[in-house]
Amino acid sequence: MLEILSKNNQKIKDAYALRMKKVRQEKGLFLMEGIKNLDMALKYGIVKQIFTSIGLPKLNQNIECYKVNDEILRKLANSENPEGVVFVCEQLKPRKEKETYRKIVYLDSINDPGNLGTILRTAVAFNYDAVILSKSSVDIYNEKVVAASKGALFLVDAYYDDIDNYLEGRQLIVSALDDAVPLSECPKESDFVLVLGNESHGVSPEIIKKANRVVKIEMNDAIDSLNVAVAAGILMNYYK
Repeated sequence: MLEILSKNNQKIKDAYALRMKKVRQEKGLFLMEGIKNLDMALKYGIVKQIFTSIGLPKLNQNIECYKVNDEILRKLANSENPEGVVFVCEQLKPRKEKETYRKIVYLDSINDPGNLGTILRTAVAFNYDAVILSKSSVDIYNEKVVAASKGALFLVDAYYDDIDNYLEGRQLIVSALDDAVPLSECPKESDFVLVLGNESHGVSPEIIKKANRVVKIEMNDAIDSLNVAVAAGILMNYYK
């Protein structure tokens, strides 16, 4: 294992640059941290470089490994108290053919990385096949999304695409506040796309027009809306 002692080393600069969306998109790479995430990433064979301040077992894969000090590790890590490992990964490819998806969450212009990370985890918990995002949504590989997903990125397909590519043979169920049927009155579905929208503006009118069903979560009058990640959890649990 080679040792890097300076934050100005080019390897460190290149890895740090992956904090920027533009660089992630150009390189097709992203940063992760933590032992559990590393174990999962190694199983998928997507790890390119490892920067560590702790000892690691010998790896069978051909991966660049660098011993770094705590100062360098903190520079690369997103968390305040990193576990001792930060690594560079190739961005994930879908594991299934989209024609086989039965349960899909579609996120229309969602902005908050914490919400996306939570929705990814919830999709895994309720056995959804994919989380598809509009191109105007937050970057899946934003470090806050990666942290909030707690490894869920490895367990559900997540990528950007147009919703029209998923409508054939599936019901389109849209979450909205107005002109919607209460969730408790809606039949369960087996093949569907469940749509949630932007934190401030909701689902776009263009998508609502295409919906087979517009649903709302029943609430008392003291609350007029829910956080989108909370709403996603309620809806995914209903349509599980």
